[in-house]
Amino acid sequence: MRTNTMILIMSLFLIISGCSTEEKANLEDSMNAIIDYKLYEIDSEQSDKVKQWLTNARLTGEEGQYFIFQDGSEGKDYMYSYVYRKGYSDYEVSFIYDPSDPINRGKIHIAGIEENPINEKIVGIKSINDLSILFILSDERLKNKLEKKLEVAQ
Repeated sequence: MRTNTMILIMSLFLIISGCSTEEKANLEDSMNAIIDYKLYEIDSEQSDKVKQWLTNARLTGEEGQYFIFQDGSEGKDYMYSYVYRKGYSDYEVSFIYDPSDPINRGKIHIAGIEENPINEKIVGIKSINDLSILFILSDERLKNKLEKKLEVAQ
């Protein structure tokens, strides 16, 4: 099982990295249709719903705690999600596609990677509006997790 997972992840990496610039451009366009994300300043222009959610999260959360707000009201094709980790100013966002998983074929892995309580930021994620997409909020970067799995598999 672990070997199959690692083979799938490595295959996905090879597909994403590609060999020619034309393929990379097409892959980038395809991926942007599935997921796109942007880092926002805390005081940037957001909807009232997002501002209220962020205010509550900042007041009630503990250092390092994740908060997520999802809003599908801006259109039926896309889901807009906002992730905040108290005390963090940068995030790693990764999309993992696993066609062999019948329940969650797509996973969005989010890790807070730069601790900076003075300059906190949130990440906005636009993804296809599909119930099979699972959000993973992690303390560890995806690369580190994969390296650990490779060590265990060997």
